Order: sequence, then structure tokens, then C-alpha cells
Amino acid sequence: MVPSNILKSSKHMRQHIKDKTNLQHFIDISIRLTTEKNSSKLLDEILQVVMSIANSDAGSIYSITPNKQLKFETVINKSLNLYLGGTLGSPVDFPNIDLFIDGKPNETAIVAHSANSGEVINIPDVYDALPFDMSAARKMDARTGYRSESMLTIPLKDHEDDIIGVIQLINVKDAQNKNIPFSEELVTLIRSFASLGAISLTNSTLIKGMEDLFSTFAETIAMAIDEKSPHTGGHCKRVPALTLMLADAVHDINKGPLASFSMSEADRHELDIAGWLHDCGKIATPDHIMEKSTKLETIFDRIKYVDAKFEIISRDLKIAYQQKIICAMKLQKPIEVQQFERLLDTELKQLALDRALLQRVNVGGEFLGDAELEHIERIANKYQLVINDINTPLLSADEVENLTIRRGTLTEAEREVMKRHMDVTKNILDALPFPKHLSNVTEYALGHHEKLDGTGYPRGLTKEQMSVPARLMAITDIFEALSAVDRPYKKAKPVSECLFILGSMVAKNHLDADIFAIFIESQVYKNYINEYANPEQLDEVDFDNIPGYTPIS
Repeated sequence: MVPSNILKSSKHMRQHIKDKTNLQHFIDISIRLTTEKNSSKLLDEILQVVMSIANSDAGSIYSITPNKQLKFETVINKSLNLYLGGTLGSPVDFPNIDLFIDGKPNETAIVAHSANSGEVINIPDVYDALPFDMSAARKMDARTGYRSESMLTIPLKDHEDDIIGVIQLINVKDAQNKNIPFSEELVTLIRSFASLGAISLTNSTLIKGMEDLFSTFAETIAMAIDEKSPHTGGHCKRVPALTLMLADAVHDINKGPLASFSMSEADRHELDIAGWLHDCGKIATPDHIMEKSTKLETIFDRIKYVDAKFEIISRDLKIAYQQKIICAMKLQKPIEVQQFERLLDTELKQLALDRALLQRVNVGGEFLGDAELEHIERIANKYQLVINDINTPLLSADEVENLTIRRGTLTEAEREVMKRHMDVTKNILDALPFPKHLSNVTEYALGHHEKLDGTGYPRGLTKEQMSVPARLMAITDIFEALSAVDRPYKKAKPVSECLFILGSMVAKNHLDADIFAIFIESQVYKNYINEYANPEQLDEVDFDNIPGYTPIS
């Protein structure tokens, strides 16, 4: 309810504000000031509201810059048909006003004095406004033929009583359109709405600051994960970029099952946050698993340890055969000497071949078939070496388990540890009190390891239980991993192979066919490779032979 003392106007003011003092008008103005979120628009809105209430002919609103200056945000003069700044006006080219000169408060500029002192300055005639410097106003008047007269300068204060801006109104008009001074009743009314505007501006600034803080925090977490794992460095930065590329393509499509899908800027921001946080649980994944670039790697690559054992076996063989050869020579059996030499040469060559096989499969860059697995088992059982008078197999059970990994470098147990990063991600995201406009971040972020048939993780969702953004993030996460150029354990795959693998997953009902078709036809993959990977990966693609791909109709 508006206080009664505000509604009481002096006789000469009642006429021109009688249409402005009804309750509904105040409510409408309050809504305008409290619902605007954009700070630039809000500053413009505050000025126009107080000018309307005051029936002011001209006005300016200033913000305070980080280097302690007042910056013109909006300048309006109705008589001169002037509108600068704001959201629709031409840029303001007036110079900023210093709040301090030589380290002392600027006492000559009215707006600077108001900002520094927090005082409301009400001047009936600016030409008599000593000790303030009004030369700039007089020069402007002389150039335009305008006459600045009554002036009201009000500082805008935030919730901590800090000055965040200044409003200046010029030439309040009466019912006959004549310039009159600002009455005390009108000043009180204007201050009320200026204060409401300042609160709204503060809220808008705080909200924007919190948004920026959280966005930066999400990006920082992703940066920390990429720094922790240089072998997958950049993954947490590239997935959000590719996700938004694909989301925009799905938004733009005007045919097919996803023609009705759309995203606002707020939706894009929410998805972007989800992209940055999609792997945040990896911060808890042990380094020796995250960084496991070869099958035998723990803190170091144990292939070097296996190589050392091969060296011992090689020397043991040479020593054993040399003893046999020396014995045969002593017995003057040259034929046996030659036989032992040939056997030694044969066994050393086989030893070298077996050693090379283990070095090759340790890289984990190819799929191991049954024959290779059997060969590794034979090597493990074939060679023995003596350490501290104890016969020890060439390969321990753990080394055999790691070397016989069919694909990649992780054992099943290590894969389970890696998969646990999604449980940690879920726990982190569930613990965050997301506001309403970010309420879908968790669902989107957790979707990148789900499969449409319900066999994915961490929640085993089906297609019907997943949103479009969650389903498209699964495609972008996999494509980024397949096409990445910074993995030491594999070469970056050409686009044709990446799309074939994705298509195979679509055919198995693991990935969304409609989104995959848009991914191809909108050439998102091509734009992404050109910007974030190696353009040489863009080879010829036979789309007729891509499994799971059906052109959009």
C-alpha cells in the first residue's frame, strides 16, 4: 500500500500527476521494475519510470565503473527528441565523469557529488547552482537552444547502502507544460521508485554474478579434471561445445520426429552447464586408472619390468647353453656344439618374438583374438626365471590378466572403477541445490552413458525415460572420444570410422537414430572436426553403408 503522505501532492503538482497516483499505476510500475532481469534494460527502465512519475522533460542515468567513474547509460530529452544509450538508442559518446580528481572527491560535478556523498540534490534553477560547474549544461543549452532549469539528482543505493548509480532529472513540467521546481512530495515519490529500481538492479546484478560464478566454477572443475588427466585433456571442454552444436542443429530442424523440439537461450545455458559437469565425478577416479595408457601401466608401465625379466631369461639361456657347449667341447664333440648353438639361436629368436608380441599387445590399440590370447597364456607358462633361488613365472597372474585384455587398456575391475565416476557425478550433482532454471542439469549430464535399451548406467534408463538433450549428449560424448587426437593409446579415428561405430550403436538401440540422422545431415561432425580436431580426419564417407542411419524425411 502506498503511504498516504506520498499520495498527498501540492496543488500545483496534483494536476500533472493525478493520473499517476492511483494504486494500479503504482503496481504496474513496480512490476516493470521487478520483473526485468537484464541490467542494461533495467537501467533504461528505471530512468523512464521516474521520468514518467515526475513528468520530467529530460533525464540521465549513470552507472559506476570499476575505475570510479560515472558512465552515461541512457540520456533522454523529449523536447529535443533525443534518446541515447539504453536498449534502442544510439550509443552515448559523452565522456565519463570522474568521481575523484587527484585523489579527492569531485565536488564540482553534481552527479559526482551525489554519488560520493549519497545526497539527493534538488536545484530549482541550474544556472544558479554554485558551487557546481554547470558549464557543460550551459554549452549544451547554447548549442541546442534548450533551457535547463529545475534539476533533481538522486543516488541509487544497493542493499549494503553502496552507491551503484545516479539518476538526474531535468525540467519537471506542470499541467501547462511549464518548468517548475521539484516539490518535496514529488522528490519523495521519485526516491521511492528509484529505491525500488535500485533493489531490482542489485538483485539482477547478484543473480548475474551468481550465474557467472557457477558457470565459471563448472568450467574450473572441468579444467581440473583435464589437468588431472592430460591423456584425455580437453575432453571436458570439447563435449560442451559439440553438445551445443548438435542441440542447435536439432533445434533448427523443421522436419522429422524432432521438428517440434526447440531450445531457448536459458535452455542452451542449462545444457552447457550439464556439458561442463558431465564428467565431474572423474575428479575422484584414481590417477593410475584414469591415466592408464597401456595395459601394464600402474604408476609406471610394467612392460619395462617384463622386458627386464626377458633379459634375465635370455642371459640364463645363454649361460645354460654355454655351459653345455663348453662341456661338449671338452669332450671333443663338435657336432653337439653345433646343435647347442643352433638350439640357442632358435630359442633366442623365439624369445625375441614373444617379447615383441607382449610389447605390441600392451599398447591396447587393437582387438585381441582367441589365438593371441592363447599365445600370451603359453608365454606365461613357458618361461621361468630364478630370483632368490625361487623359480618365478615370466608373467604374474596380474600381468597375464592385463595383457589379455581384448580391447583397450582396462581390466573389468578397472572398468568398474571408471564407471563409478558416474555414481560420483550423480552424488555431486544431487548434492547441488540447483535453482529452477538449472533443474535439468543432473538429468542431462548423467545421460551420456545411458543406452536406449536400458542397459546403460548409472540409472539404466530407456529412451522413453530420457529427454532429447540427455540422448544427444550420449552421441557427442562418444564422438568426441572416438575422434580425439590427444589419446596416447590410440590414433585419432577418421570420420568414416567414427560414424560407422556410432551407427552400429544406433543399430543396437543404444543411441538415438533421429538425433544421429541430424548429426549427419546437418554436418555437425564436419564443423566440429574442422574446429576442434584434425581436418585430415574428414575422409570420404559412404552414408549408404552407415548402419543405423536413415535419412530424415
